[in-house]
Amino acid sequence: MVEVIVLVAGAVAAYVLGSVLPHVVAGWAGRRHGIESVPRSSWAVAARVDTVVLDRWGTVNTGRLVVTTVDPLDPDHLRNLRWFAGALEHEAEGPLARAVARLSPRGKVTDFDVVPGSGVRGSVDRHPVRVGRPSWIGMAERTDRGTVLGVELDGRPLGYLVVGDQPREDAGASVSRLTAAGATPLLVSDDTDRETEHLAETCGIERWHPEIAPEKRERLVAELQEQGRVVAFVSSRPEDAEAQAVADLAVGGSSGVRLTDLDVRRVAELISLARGAVVGRRWAGPVALAPAVVGAVLTILGAGSVLLAAGCALLCMVTAAVTGAIPVARSGNLSRA
Repeated sequence: MVEVIVLVAGAVAAYVLGSVLPHVVAGWAGRRHGIESVPRSSWAVAARVDTVVLDRWGTVNTGRLVVTTVDPLDPDHLRNLRWFAGALEHEAEGPLARAVARLSPRGKVTDFDVVPGSGVRGSVDRHPVRVGRPSWIGMAERTDRGTVLGVELDGRPLGYLVVGDQPREDAGASVSRLTAAGATPLLVSDDTDRETEHLAETCGIERWHPEIAPEKRERLVAELQEQGRVVAFVSSRPEDAEAQAVADLAVGGSSGVRLTDLDVRRVAELISLARGAVVGRRWAGPVALAPAVVGAVLTILGAGSVLLAAGCALLCMVTAAVTGAIPVARSGNLSRA
């Protein structure tokens, strides 16, 4: 019968639509929130993630260090402290050097040299300058939170600089949302225990691992998986490629999920959308079959027609679309699916 063919065709189309549409809607919504690309197979994995390992760089901090304190020994030397230290550090590499370099524009630097484990030295506008560990310069150590640097000019101590993390303004709220979605955040850092603990507590993260090398990060992921955890590893650093390869879900690496940046807020959004897509796919197909069943019953009872069958088939697809899309749209309020 033509009615039966129309109903079957509508039911099949609705089932396929219910399977595909939630991921399409999640991808569209994700792009609005900085989730650039998610492999199709990764949506289901993201929905099951219960542990998120966050590299400190760019996730809960802004991805760069900042100078938090500029403390000259003589208040009149504040400008000199900023100028000479910043000018010298323009020649160095690394996040610490970039933070100090932002204190001043470039100057004329000669005889620049890096002293491993101590600091840097050179001449700025023909003035000998050293920036590094206070003990190396002959200055008293300090217990400020962050990395303390001493600055020497013309052989005399000039003052102190303190460099530290710049946490994202909404990191605490983003971590709370991640936790509310059923995923436990874990912070890994190349910084000291004291500084890592401070950053974790600032952002509301209860578990952290300081001074952890890349090879140990891979082992950490494996240990979490041995405990039955589904692990996402969030990092953009090449050194973390092996740990990401071991993780169930790689976020921010050369492969896997790509984000505009690694803000933990986007990670929470990814997991929420993934769980919404799974719920939508779970219900869209079966619920969408209901109009087809009604049409089939009416046809068997002799009350059917081609027009009625076409209407039921169309209703199947509409039901699939609505049932699949609503959980994704409401995913911000979903707990773990």
